[in-house]
Amino acid sequence: MTPLERLRERLAREGIEQAVLSHPETLAHLAGFEQPFEDWPVSDPFTAAPPLLVLGPTDAVLVVPTFYAGRAEGCALPVVVSRSHAFAGAPPDAPAELERTLAALPLEPGRTGVEAAGLPLRVAELLRARGCTLAPIDGLVVEARRHKLPVEIEAIRRASRLADTVQRAVKAAAAPGLTEAELAGLAQAAMNREAGRRVPAVITVTAGEATGTGGDVAGSRELRHGDLVLTDASPWFGGAWSDTANAVVVGEPSAEHRRIFDAVRRALELAIELCRPGAVAGEVDRAVRDSLAAWGDTYGHHTGHGIGAAWSEPPLLIPGSEERIDEGMVLAVEPAIYRPGWGGIRLEHVFAVRGSGNEILTEFEHTL
Repeated sequence: MTPLERLRERLAREGIEQAVLSHPETLAHLAGFEQPFEDWPVSDPFTAAPPLLVLGPTDAVLVVPTFYAGRAEGCALPVVVSRSHAFAGAPPDAPAELERTLAALPLEPGRTGVEAAGLPLRVAELLRARGCTLAPIDGLVVEARRHKLPVEIEAIRRASRLADTVQRAVKAAAAPGLTEAELAGLAQAAMNREAGRRVPAVITVTAGEATGTGGDVAGSRELRHGDLVLTDASPWFGGAWSDTANAVVVGEPSAEHRRIFDAVRRALELAIELCRPGAVAGEVDRAVRDSLAAWGDTYGHHTGHGIGAAWSEPPLLIPGSEERIDEGMVLAVEPAIYRPGWGGIRLEHVFAVRGSGNEILTEFEHTL
């Protein structure tokens, strides 16, 4: 079974035989199409609507604007190009072209699933004009992929190799005088080299006392001898996310660095051990926080979360959650200790939940 076939089965149980999907993570996950958001971080001046994955009663088609047609090469599904940009000559009427494109697609009047959160109003109006009754399925799409297929775990494993590359690069390059932004750039370059292309990623690199806030966008702060450097790396590659966090010290760690690091590492190992099939997410969260109780109020964020086609998806390891952890889920756990005026250490691994023992997908060894 493929992820697309699994989604169709899930939709059919709800009486939905067709859908128009528009979330970038969904398209990357199901169709292998990755839109290069880093090219146009504010707006895209060359398209009338985002790429769409149209699931008809029997067929599936990827609709892409002209500007992104090259990005769709190699996708497993048939591709239809909607003219939205002219490289030479007069530009086309992009809205009219989109209307013609959608009119020719394998959609029937009736109930149609849509990812409502990102569906453009223009597309919604065109679908309604064809007699489609729009049914939001955002939650259903996420729920359908909660238990990962082998192909999805392999995709997360590939993304995890790149997350490991970032952490190794930061550890190797961290030196006095280097800025956070420069260090993050070196890590990004190492990841691009490993992947053979530019990789969209969230990489935060924070140095010194600022690590006590949990980290932020890399800036102009210079690393100094004895500084903690907290790095969180989340690459998006092949339709899957990974997520790691580690802390290193510029120079020789102090005894206090080692004590706190060891406490967080034990909490990380405990979290992975407790995430067994059948475990309750809120109980895992409480046990991990209790293991760090001697350090006071340690971290205010979640203990962990699901990961895969989305950077963060259910289940969430948060106080009071009654969600159960099942075999085949992929989780990220990230306990931490933050001390204002001193700094912070957060350690994170991604792993697949297995009945015979969880399989860690991020292989980087956490060390100072």
